[in-house]
Amino acid sequence: GLEARFDRHRRNAELLWQGLDALGLPLLIPEPLRLPSLSTPTLPAGIDDAGVRRRLLQDYNIEIAGGFGPLAGAVWRIGLMGHSSRRENVVTLLGALHEILGAR
Repeated sequence: GLEARFDRHRRNAELLWQGLDALGLPLLIPEPLRLPSLSTPTLPAGIDDAGVRRRLLQDYNIEIAGGFGPLAGAVWRIGLMGHSSRRENVVTLLGALHEILGAR
């Protein structure tokens, strides 16, 4: 039912948030205001926004979006919605980011 889906989305989002923080990608939005379906990690200086997203897509078949307007190049937009909100997807993304960002 709906409660189980809400719980799954929350658990997966929290796993993503913890993993992003461990990678040095803190979230733009304070925790009480975050949506489980959309996360916006901030990018530290030196990260090639488009280059990392291109590698994620080419090497791992993972697509995440960049920021818009004044947030272009400053955040990513990572969606965990519907069927995509699965633990294995979060773990795969975090592992891919670890490999890509560890190589810089």
